[in-house]
Amino acid sequence: MAPPGGKINRPKTELGKKLFKRRRVLCRQKKQQRQIVGAVVDQGLITIHHLRKRRSSPRANITLSGKKKRKLLKQLQHQQQEKAGMEVELLAPQRKKGETSAPTKKEKEVGGSREDVEMADVE
Repeated sequence: MAPPGGKINRPKTELGKKLFKRRRVLCRQKKQQRQIVGAVVDQGLITIHHLRKRRSSPRANITLSGKKKRKLLKQLQHQQQEKAGMEVELLAPQRKKGETSAPTKKEKEVGGSREDVEMADVE
């Protein structure tokens, strides 16, 4: 039997702290390695919400309803169409490089009178 005032409420030693931490970390790693991961049915259509759900409960099977799947497919198609349209717009100005920025004859004639002119009062 321990003498009175012996081990009660004694602070942990450094070695004891390290051993407890090591055991805790190893248990966590083993748990992660042995964990079963749920199946993902639609691999290309994962949203942020599904990733959040995967983080909270990785064992759950993640499936999309038909309605959600159609909506996501439509969104992807619209994004691809917009991207293709933007690429066409970018290519169109590049073809017009033959034009120069020098003013034409008409612009030269009109271009000379661009300064502000004060009109005299006629009485």
